[in-house]
Amino acid sequence: MFMSSLSRRHMLFAAVCGAWAPGLHAQTRPVFGVVPYLPARRLAHLYSPLLPVLGRVLGSEPEFASAPGYAQHLGRLRAGSYDIVADSLFLARLAQRELGHVPLVRTRAALQPLLVVAADAPDTDVVRAVRGRTLAVTDRLAALSVLGLRALRDLGLTPDSDFRVVESGTHANSLHWLATGQAQVAIVSVTTLKQVDELLRRQVRVLAQLPEGLSAVVYHAAPRWAHRASALTQALLSFADEPAGRAFIDALGHGGLVPARKAELEALDPLVVEMYRQLGRGS
Repeated sequence: MFMSSLSRRHMLFAAVCGAWAPGLHAQTRPVFGVVPYLPARRLAHLYSPLLPVLGRVLGSEPEFASAPGYAQHLGRLRAGSYDIVADSLFLARLAQRELGHVPLVRTRAALQPLLVVAADAPDTDVVRAVRGRTLAVTDRLAALSVLGLRALRDLGLTPDSDFRVVESGTHANSLHWLATGQAQVAIVSVTTLKQVDELLRRQVRVLAQLPEGLSAVVYHAAPRWAHRASALTQALLSFADEPAGRAFIDALGHGGLVPARKAELEALDPLVVEMYRQLGRGS
């Protein structure tokens, strides 16, 4: 399996190119994988401050990696391609449950999904707005999608039966699809509406705030690093309290870092079931 990995010096260049294959040579450095919720170039920039922090514990600075999609990311997790991972909520629990990965820290900021519609859409309740319509998500395996689809199930709406689910690839695409009528509803995050262009933001409105998730991102380690889990956790927590770490946290909008407790992730299992449903659809 090909893996996106790159030295820090060439990180941004390789992220733009998106076509590298370290599987062709022996891997001598650990790999820090980031779930692909943003384009690789953007993720490489945002998460680069963590590389030396992790390197001081791992013994060498890790290479950055990000898959082209969520399904590929999950495949790489299962193949043991990552040493340390910044992951979405339910994929982190899946990695813990299936693969024995060790939770390290999680973001203070919760994951808050919103159900949005076009600005000129009629006022109605969630069930009427969604039933028989097309709903846009970035990816079926994205934590926002899992949370949102589960919330709609709890309202008696079955995805792909009571409404159609389409994958847009990005939050901005989902909002564009609302504006152009390609979708009638979409699931996006609170931070999305703060980050997109003002013109696009004015073309949509929030219909409902859906139940939130524990954290926006969870950091976890492969089993081969279990013996360094405590040191990794402490390094990340200490970094988050330093000026450079606070700038890193602020840039991501993550509100800080706290230890990720095993029991907290185990409590996510009802929502992991929703993720397995999406996996069963071949996402």
